[in-house]
Amino acid sequence: MEDNMIGRYLKELRKKKGLSQQDLANLLNVSKQTVSNWEVGRKAPRMKAVSKMAKLFDVPKTSIMAGLPAETVLQANKEWDKYQVDKVIEISDGNLKFTYKGHKVPKEYISMLEKLMRCDIADEAKKL
Repeated sequence: MEDNMIGRYLKELRKKKGLSQQDLANLLNVSKQTVSNWEVGRKAPRMKAVSKMAKLFDVPKTSIMAGLPAETVLQANKEWDKYQVDKVIEISDGNLKFTYKGHKVPKEYISMLEKLMRCDIADEAKKL
């Protein structure tokens, strides 16, 4: 993962809560090795684990997926809202190649984004 932002943020959240990797693993019904893999950036957590961690740490799922504190994500969203968007791209369009800072975005990251969007859309629908 680029700069392992997710892993560093998860470690920070875990430590703030006073949990060991084993404690977090037990709460999420995963192995300690899985938590370690997330924190060092070998793997990314699946959406089910992201949802559980969001509840446990009382942060939005988007905060975990971005690897940034909730306040930073909310501020970025406010900044984004200031701009007029005149071109919309469908993320599920398989013919598009996504890049971030000049580097190709791996397909598994796009898959995580799609899962995250489905969760957020479902959460919004429940509010209606």
